[in-house]
Amino acid sequence: MKKNIAFILLATSLFMPVLANEANIKESTISADYSLNTEIAPDTAKIKMYVENSGTNLKELKEKNDKIVSEAQKKIKEKLGSDESIKTIAFSVNNVYSYKDKVRIFQKYEVKNGFEVKLKDLSKISEIIQIAMNSGIKNIGQLNFSIENGEATCNDLMAKATRSAKARAELIAASANAQLDKPKSINPYCSLNANYVQPRYYSNSLKAAGAMADTAMAENVVESIEPGSINVRAGVNMVYYLK
Repeated sequence: MKKNIAFILLATSLFMPVLANEANIKESTISADYSLNTEIAPDTAKIKMYVENSGTNLKELKEKNDKIVSEAQKKIKEKLGSDESIKTIAFSVNNVYSYKDKVRIFQKYEVKNGFEVKLKDLSKISEIIQIAMNSGIKNIGQLNFSIENGEATCNDLMAKATRSAKARAELIAASANAQLDKPKSINPYCSLNANYVQPRYYSNSLKAAGAMADTAMAENVVESIEPGSINVRAGVNMVYYLK
C-alpha cells in the first residue's frame, strides 16, 4: 500500500512541471495599440437661456418671468424646424435674507426661469439668441455644439482601429516567428471633445444697449457664431495569446 502511494506521488510530481510549462506557453502574449483622430463638423447646437428677476411681490415676479419666457418661446418656435425643440430646464424661487442682531430679516425673492433651445440648423444660432434678447432674456447661459449621432461615428472609428491593431499584432508576431492565437482582451475607447462657448458678452452688450435706451442698438449686439469642429478620438488596445 505504501509503495502504491509513493508511486502516485512520484507520478504527480513528474506531471506537474508539464502542466506548468504548458500554462507558461499559453500565457505568452503580444499587445498592440492603434488610435485614430478625426475632425467632424457639429450637427447640433443647444442654447441655455435664463431670465431672473427679484423683488418683494412673488406673484408679480412670477408673472413677469412667465410673460418674458412665453413671448421669447413663441417667437423662437416660429423659427424652428420639425427636428428642433424647446424644453424647460429650470425654475426656482429663492428667499433672500439679511441678519441684524442675529435676527433673520426677509429682503426679497429671486425668481429664475430657464429653457433650452435645440437647433439642427446652426446658421440660425445668432438669430435665435437675438430674438431671445429682444424679448427680455438677459442671460444666455451656455452654447453647446455636439454630434447628435456620435455613437455611430465612434463605432466606425473603433472598428477601423481594431482591424489596424490586429494587423499590427500579426506583423509583430510574424517578425518574432510566432502566430496569433485567440484574443486575451480587447479594450476599445472613444471620446468626442465637443466645443463649449460661454457667450457672456451677450448679457453685457444687452445691458449697454438698454442703458442707451436704443432699440436699434439692442438689435445689433449679436455677432456671427462659428461652430468650429469636434475632435473625435477612438482606438483600441488588444492583447493576443501566441501559438
